[in-house]
Amino acid sequence: MLFILTLNKDCEVGFIPFQAGVTLDSKVIHCLSEPLPLAVIQTVSETLPKKPPLHPWGQKKNPELTKKQILKALKRLLGDSKDFAWEDVSGERRFYPGVEGQAQKERVACFDFNQIVRGKQLSSGDLQRLARDLGVKGDIISQFAQQNVRGGWAEWVPSVKQVKGKWQCQRCGEKDLEEWPSIYGRALTCRGCISMGSSTSLDVLYRDKRRLLNRPAKVIFQPHWSLTEAQRKASDEVLEFVKHSRSEALLWAACGAGKTEVCFPAAAWALKQGKSVLFAAPRQDVIHDIEPRFRKDFPSYPIQILTGMITNKLQAGGLVLATTHQVLRFWRSFDVIFMDEIDAFPYHGSRTLEWGLKQALSEGGKLLYLTATPTPERLKAAENGEVLLIRLPSRHHRNPLPAPVWVRSGKFLEASAGSMDQWGKQLELLRAEGPVLVFVPKISWVAPWVKCLEQRHPRWCINGSYSADPERGKKIKELQQGSYDIFVSTTILERGITLPGIQVAVLGADHPVFDERALVQMAGRVGRTLESPGGKVLFIAQERTKAMKRAVEWIEEQNRQAFKLGLIDNGERR
Repeated sequence: MLFILTLNKDCEVGFIPFQAGVTLDSKVIHCLSEPLPLAVIQTVSETLPKKPPLHPWGQKKNPELTKKQILKALKRLLGDSKDFAWEDVSGERRFYPGVEGQAQKERVACFDFNQIVRGKQLSSGDLQRLARDLGVKGDIISQFAQQNVRGGWAEWVPSVKQVKGKWQCQRCGEKDLEEWPSIYGRALTCRGCISMGSSTSLDVLYRDKRRLLNRPAKVIFQPHWSLTEAQRKASDEVLEFVKHSRSEALLWAACGAGKTEVCFPAAAWALKQGKSVLFAAPRQDVIHDIEPRFRKDFPSYPIQILTGMITNKLQAGGLVLATTHQVLRFWRSFDVIFMDEIDAFPYHGSRTLEWGLKQALSEGGKLLYLTATPTPERLKAAENGEVLLIRLPSRHHRNPLPAPVWVRSGKFLEASAGSMDQWGKQLELLRAEGPVLVFVPKISWVAPWVKCLEQRHPRWCINGSYSADPERGKKIKELQQGSYDIFVSTTILERGITLPGIQVAVLGADHPVFDERALVQMAGRVGRTLESPGGKVLFIAQERTKAMKRAVEWIEEQNRQAFKLGLIDNGERR
């Protein structure tokens, strides 16, 4: 998207989108003949003197000299790639002819546009998609956006621009950019958020400054569950944090303790106060797992659901459930953010996603991190008092967390009948307890092990999935419905999913990809429901690694803590 550089009577440099029907400010007297990327316009503006030049007699500002300075700066920046000249537009209202007023269709589209774009930062590609969704031309959407910019409710920002002398993507914060030559001189592309669409120094972001909610909302909150003693205590602490306490907190909960529902009362209170709320998670399976629970407990309330599987990325509503990648489309939008599974891929260790989450938080907003497996850095911050620590060490059914058992495998875990000689019987006994979720460390292991298990157990229904599986959503729904005897998966199912009666076997538990947090999360799939509060977890591996030992210690420490507080009935139970 390109812009026309403008100069007004006070020698102030401005810009308008290079689109049909965009209205000029009455003060504008000159426009540059050729459109430019916004980053170029802002770079040129920064080279001009702080104060506009005066005529020799010092009484009036000198637009002619300013025009010369701008042309000189453009030549220095772009060379002779383009011929620029100034056009006198004093007295004109539009740079391009447009239709006065708006047709009824456009008025409806304008209303819908303003509902959808609140609190968002959208690329020019996003705006074009929105135009198609609303059934209007792209130029009309640009007019809507420019009206908001002129009203002070929004702004245009280069997608990639210089910040303190260094180029940075304004959508994701990435500074490691790819450079390439263009007709506008040096250009840069961000690869950190390429999955969200192009972000280059020649492109632009529309940033809407308005709140997602501008008034207290009517919220019908009808929880279909009762909080246990432990959950009620944690829920009260979360609500107190959202109302009064510090800006950041950590909710450390046992796997399956119901940490999401613990946050519902605080979310309902915030929405009733007119505060916008985000529930974010790194993986889309988590979002789709919690969506029906939100819809059930917040009936008729508009909820935005944003994941890679959802085609409509531009929705409206003050309650948002989104993967951390989709959060990059928001800017200073949320008064309260609940960030689940902070130690999970792809969020953990990603500067891009962490930057995007912080940029989505409004000034003075509250950020609550949720996890069953906090990193040492998070725990240290809590111990030092930098963040508030809230603990929920037990599940609602008062049973301890199942502790994993190590089963020694052969030297190689190749997908063959022979490799199962040492542990095949244990897997059969595990299936007698319930359906089995088999975790493997690599995508390349999924299909071979599905085939191997089908050959060994031809009467069993066996399948598998991984992150890029096109049938992933369908298979997971079938898994939740109890359609499989054994399901082989990578770590995509280690978090945020409840499978009644499931048993777990971690194949190759000694593989380096499985750290103690991943092992704890995989074990945490077992025994999550009141109907099936127990179960078994097998760590199938050639040797017992430090990560495996630490995972068992972590689970047993949670059980001891819960037993000490009287939150489970038997802390020694397996």
